[in-house]
Amino acid sequence: MIRHPLLLLAIAGTVAACDSGVETRKSAVPDAGSNAVTAAATAPATAAGPAQTVQTQADDYLQSAASVVEVAPLTDPGADAKLFGLAGGDPALNGDHAYLAFFVDPSEGWRVFPLGDFERWSLGEQGPGRFVLETTQGRMGDNGEMVTGEVKRFIVTYDARVAGSPPPSSITVTPAT
Repeated sequence: MIRHPLLLLAIAGTVAACDSGVETRKSAVPDAGSNAVTAAATAPATAAGPAQTVQTQADDYLQSAASVVEVAPLTDPGADAKLFGLAGGDPALNGDHAYLAFFVDPSEGWRVFPLGDFERWSLGEQGPGRFVLETTQGRMGDNGEMVTGEVKRFIVTYDARVAGSPPPSSITVTPAT
């Protein structure tokens, strides 16, 4: 049972909206002329009011949220779902745990399915009740050395939803070429 559903929803919303390129290891640099906000952000910042001191918060929910490294919403209109990754494990060998989550309702939160532990993952092609997970994985070789960068694809399927229907109780993950 979720003790703080509104806090959890606020965290999920914040995490879904935020993605620091440092943690996701993405180096996409936006075109400076692409929008006015980007151009304004390149000017040096100067203080425009008094500083506020902020203390840390010791909260298990925030500890979990801080592990989120990437969020990718699905375009399937009825799914109300997203992929997300949590950092953990040995970062030298995988450590980006991918999950698929379907929103149930505010009282229950999300139904979460583990997809695997990868070096990196990205969302590939999508369709109703289906998407492709593109991954890079590492493993230990026969001689005990690390083998990294193995590209693998998986087709993830679930019962397509219509608005108001419950999320799936299971999914399938199939290796793909």
